[in-house]
Amino acid sequence: MLARMQPALQALCGTARPVYLANGGATSMMEAAVRSATRQKVLALVSGAFGERFARIAEACGRDVTRVTVPPGDVVTPEELALALEHGRYDAVTAVHVETSTGALTDIGPLARVVRDREDTLLIVDAVSSLGGLPVRMDAWGVDVLVSASQKALACPPGVAFAACSPRALERAATLPGRGLYLDLVRYDEFWRRGETLGTPAVSVLFALDTQLAHIAHEGHEKRFARHESLRAAVEKWVSGARTRELPVGILAAEGARAPTVTALTYAGDCAALLAALARRGFVIGPGYGDLGTRSVRIGHMGDHTLAATQKLLAALDEALIETQAVSRG
Repeated sequence: MLARMQPALQALCGTARPVYLANGGATSMMEAAVRSATRQKVLALVSGAFGERFARIAEACGRDVTRVTVPPGDVVTPEELALALEHGRYDAVTAVHVETSTGALTDIGPLARVVRDREDTLLIVDAVSSLGGLPVRMDAWGVDVLVSASQKALACPPGVAFAACSPRALERAATLPGRGLYLDLVRYDEFWRRGETLGTPAVSVLFALDTQLAHIAHEGHEKRFARHESLRAAVEKWVSGARTRELPVGILAAEGARAPTVTALTYAGDCAALLAALARRGFVIGPGYGDLGTRSVRIGHMGDHTLAATQKLLAALDEALIETQAVSRG
């Protein structure tokens, strides 16, 4: 089963490299990437809570971290990255493809080209909320470590994380002390070559992943990505209509940098009341994450969600907004 899944995972990641499977959440592979691919200095691109999580993981591993931080909803530009790299030497740059807390989509390719101009700097990318919902091109972009997980756009139960490494990332890892035992990507590579997982596999989740990869292949990648894009467009169209009717909602992510897998809606009202009103109509969406908790809500339009189901959600959200606004006016 592990061998059967490899080509499908490699195709989704856009790589000819092995895709390692680990028990745990994506945070485990984020830490593995830091332990195995960085010596001391890390440049973290922070556009939201999960970019900040990467920075904190690196600090918890004893690394010296410099942040390039932009406001929530924005993304770090190649020019900003190049400027930061001119002012310091870094072992690696960490970046988030889709920032789950804001719904912002970073164009990884241009960032990777900037990083490649620094011979000894690696690029580590969190693809947790992108893999399976939009194109990921690890090899073509020049990503050195790509990490993701089973529970987002792949629409599987949580419990399995993924990592793929470039040859130069593994070469560096082999020279580094303190990689630990369970989070050592060199050991993951050794076990992969034997056709095994490192440690006891999460068999039930792997059976689900095997089944889901077959479903994804049947749908086809291009159709799957187009479906996700149609869900993003439907949410954006609904927000435009709501604003025309002077309902206090917006989209946090900047235009042109909006992910097809998740949208963070800004709301100038009581977010908890809005979520409760929506739940009474049979729908649950996410609250805002971290510091955005009191002024945003999030729609995860990824995985196996359909346009018809999303439109039903938006109709219910429309009713919930009107109800909540009426209550707030007294």
